[in-house]
Amino acid sequence: MRVIVVGAGHNGLIASYYLRKAGFDVIVFDNKFGGMTDTTAIKGVKVSRASYVLGLMPKKFVEEFEIPVIQQDPIQTIWLEDRIIPFWRDKEKRLKELVNAGEDKFPEFEEKITKFKKLLEEKFTFVTTPPSEREVREEAKKIGVEDVMRPSKEFLSKYLSEDLHYFFIYPGMESSPGYLVSYFYDDWSFVKGGMGTVVEKVFEKAKKIGVELVNEKVDKIIVENDKAVGVKVKDKVYKADVVLSTAGPAETMILAEYDHKFFLHKYGWVKYNVIFREMPKVDERIKGFLNSIIDFEGGEIVIPSVVDDSRGGIVMEFMGKYEEVMDRFKGEVIHVDKLNAKIAEEIYNLPAGDLNHLPMREPYLFDGRPEKGWGYKTPIKDLYLGGAGTCPGGQVSGIPGYNSARLIIKEKLGKDLE
Repeated sequence: MRVIVVGAGHNGLIASYYLRKAGFDVIVFDNKFGGMTDTTAIKGVKVSRASYVLGLMPKKFVEEFEIPVIQQDPIQTIWLEDRIIPFWRDKEKRLKELVNAGEDKFPEFEEKITKFKKLLEEKFTFVTTPPSEREVREEAKKIGVEDVMRPSKEFLSKYLSEDLHYFFIYPGMESSPGYLVSYFYDDWSFVKGGMGTVVEKVFEKAKKIGVELVNEKVDKIIVENDKAVGVKVKDKVYKADVVLSTAGPAETMILAEYDHKFFLHKYGWVKYNVIFREMPKVDERIKGFLNSIIDFEGGEIVIPSVVDDSRGGIVMEFMGKYEEVMDRFKGEVIHVDKLNAKIAEEIYNLPAGDLNHLPMREPYLFDGRPEKGWGYKTPIKDLYLGGAGTCPGGQVSGIPGYNSARLIIKEKLGKDLE
């Protein structure tokens, strides 16, 4: 039985690996290997061009694919005008640091987040049918962490100073449930050689067991009698019993010529990858924390070269306001690589340039992602979804790819991976 996987990003490749292990004949199509989990060489320096840190990927995948993570300490550092707050990996040290910084309720905040994340991991992460928001709320209430499901702004206001709020949520998420605070709160780490190493490691194992990769973009998902039967690539047709798309839901339905509208907002994000001749000069107060993720009002910055000697030079990667960041990190610049929503739309086949395929807010959360009643399937028989536009959402986690593969294995072979 053959499965065609559309998309060679981390979700597509993880799905292909588990599908092949289950016995399927698997072919993956994409003209951009790795998708947004890529490493690009610029001026001889390795740059994580799009995604730049790893945090939401379950330990089981990191171990299975032997991904070389670099656990920098502190994990991140919040740089305010009057305070510098490092988030240490050691819990006791981290809580003490936050309390000393005036955040007396931080220990309670983290306890709630930790209990909620454990609930998600045990009951709602590795699933073939995404949970409803009501189900999550009910389970959260049972263990006394229901306030994590209150609007993010309300939840954060209960525990943290207002000037810290936007280090835990993105603008536009204020009214969405605090679930998103929990979602993004994790042990973020660097990956040796850049984020492209993640997909290289996954594909290495997938290829070894027989997964085939075709370096071409799918032009059309072929549908006959409301059933996906293959794909068209240029003038060639490839037949399959199942098609799994890890492209965005909007892109997938366009390829299948199925009329369905998703809310696609034109985003204004921008990421810069700056190559310096030497390590940039910075404020003395932040010097000891350059190995971490540095967050200040002007942006989020990483200098992976500090902890990764395989990069081949000094690279600073950040999302934020160029002038404000460069005002704090001064030095001779060799090259500036700019990536924004428009460029990403062209390079990564990403409708509207949405990094998460669909907005990470209501109604696109839980079983509403990408659409109520869909889950990891579509209204077209044998056309499945397994990308960031499905539950639980964006970032480099591999969970949507894994869950969609499990569903296909369950429905077509009558068995499970676990």
